[in-house]
Amino acid sequence: MTKDERLLLIDTCGETAGIAITCGEEVLATEDLSPRSASAEILDAIRCLLLTQPGGQLQNLDAIGVVHGPGSFTGIRAGLATAKGLCEAAGIPMAAVSRLEVLAEAADLAAGYAALDAGRGELYVREISTGREWLCALADLQLQCQGEPIAVAESRVADQLVCCETILRPLHTSDSLGPVLRKLRLGGSDVSLTDANYVRQEGDIYRKPAGTVG
Repeated sequence: MTKDERLLLIDTCGETAGIAITCGEEVLATEDLSPRSASAEILDAIRCLLLTQPGGQLQNLDAIGVVHGPGSFTGIRAGLATAKGLCEAAGIPMAAVSRLEVLAEAADLAAGYAALDAGRGELYVREISTGREWLCALADLQLQCQGEPIAVAESRVADQLVCCETILRPLHTSDSLGPVLRKLRLGGSDVSLTDANYVRQEGDIYRKPAGTVG
């Protein structure tokens, strides 16, 4: 990879979804997608965004970066499947990165935790010092943080972590550029082997809370 590599970035994991085209560390163009219909919109959106750029063809990209979770199950699958399919078709590298890592870097967090809403009173959590990611009850994180800062992307999570030092940093697709570039420098991700980063077990995504009928 060179310093002026052209990348397509994809992030359809969260409440905001989108794509971006970059050159080196510069963001050239972005397009927001509807999170509820990203899977239907994403290919046309990529095609249109590429056409706004000189030499706007998939084969002229140097790599594709994709945020592969954690977040919306459907969103993760849509973004990752698109990235893998386009990389296979164009024969270009792919770099898949964690949304929690993206959040930590966007918030300029050197220590503490990054946390994303996982629903059901739980959070996806990343410990900055170790890179470990896990599913955590909100109350447990409040006890564990012990005064260390917590970066969050959703205001409702900040409102719930009332006893903690929170840094609210909503995420955008272009925020993944730094982690993607680092992953590419390390060789990227194996297109055939890379899977979604759910943090929780896939079977747990569909498991109903206790007491649910039907």
